[in-house]
Amino acid sequence: MKFYKKRLKFVIPLTAIVTISSAFMLFNRYPEVPSLHKFLILVGAGLFTAVISYFLFPQPGDNPNDTGPY
Repeated sequence: MKFYKKRLKFVIPLTAIVTISSAFMLFNRYPEVPSLHKFLILVGAGLFTAVISYFLFPQPGDNPNDTGPY
């Protein structure tokens, strides 16, 4: 598998959006959660989003034999 830098234009904004929105939700709706746990949740959400979105956005030439369902 080859690393594609063009995928990062989707991965980085999605990761930022998910991390910022989860931080907003954690700090406003769940004040009883300890700060360390909030930090770990934010890091986990960001990493999970980055990995999943990197593999879900295909690049031209990834699977030349895959023509889709149509």
